[in-house]
Amino acid sequence: MRKVIIDTDAGIDDAIAIMIALSYEDDLEIKGITTLTGNTYVDQVTKNVLRILDYFGREDIKVYKGASKSLVHNFTRGAKIHGSDGLGEIDLKYSSRKEEEIPAPQAIYKIAKEEGKIDLIALGPLTNISIALNLYPDLKNYINQIYSMGGAIERGNVTRFAEFNFYVDPEAVQSVIESKIKMTIVPWDPIIKNVFLEEEFKKVVDANTHGGRLFFSLINYPISYFESRLGIRGMSLPDPITTSCYIDEEVIKEKRKSNLQMELNYTTLRGASVLQEGEDFEIVTDFYKDRFFKILEKINFLKGGERV
Repeated sequence: MRKVIIDTDAGIDDAIAIMIALSYEDDLEIKGITTLTGNTYVDQVTKNVLRILDYFGREDIKVYKGASKSLVHNFTRGAKIHGSDGLGEIDLKYSSRKEEEIPAPQAIYKIAKEEGKIDLIALGPLTNISIALNLYPDLKNYINQIYSMGGAIERGNVTRFAEFNFYVDPEAVQSVIESKIKMTIVPWDPIIKNVFLEEEFKKVVDANTHGGRLFFSLINYPISYFESRLGIRGMSLPDPITTSCYIDEEVIKEKRKSNLQMELNYTTLRGASVLQEGEDFEIVTDFYKDRFFKILEKINFLKGGERV
């Protein structure tokens, strides 16, 4: 069984990614979930993760609060597509639980060292991981691999050149790159060329199941936002795709090996992911929607406590 830490800025699509990971409990042991500012502020992100875990009766999974801002400067929270609370303002009960006392970077190191080896799924900026590597240089010896949702090869979603997760803390990304830890990156490019329609979800996710009820509550806000801007009821799913690629590499349709350098200067290029000659990292360039749907379907079987 693979042991994993999920690092998240939850986030609607983060919430769905966590649901997918929970549905694979026979294959994945989630050793902890660490949080940071991104789609919303870290205090709310932490509450969101606890809300999701309680909904599925997974109070056994510990949550650790992390970075409130990027390494170098403050940044504006993520897109309005996540709503004021980061979860589309759904009616989901808040947890009476609190996060653990130790901060996320310390938790990443502690868990990784205790386990001997750990995988990381990074669904937000890489600030927590960067801080952990800075504080504990030997951490890289205890990380098998990182799956990261971030970056843009041809077109970003914040600027012409940059994707949100890498844009808000490019210095953190650069420091993780320089650690030479094995990393698979799912950039914005394959995400935006594979938009999901609401009708597709209805064929896969059962709204009458515990997981399905939460899923359709979560996607209502971004789908309505998407419709108001583009006229179609659909959305992208960057974090669920990244998590699914980690769970089953057969989801990956195309990938390439490359080195990577972050643009750190304060110009219009800041936060751009610049491909370099080399083979240190795997970059996912496309995925199979049908194989992703087979993974998403498993959330229909999630059980839990609180109703949405």
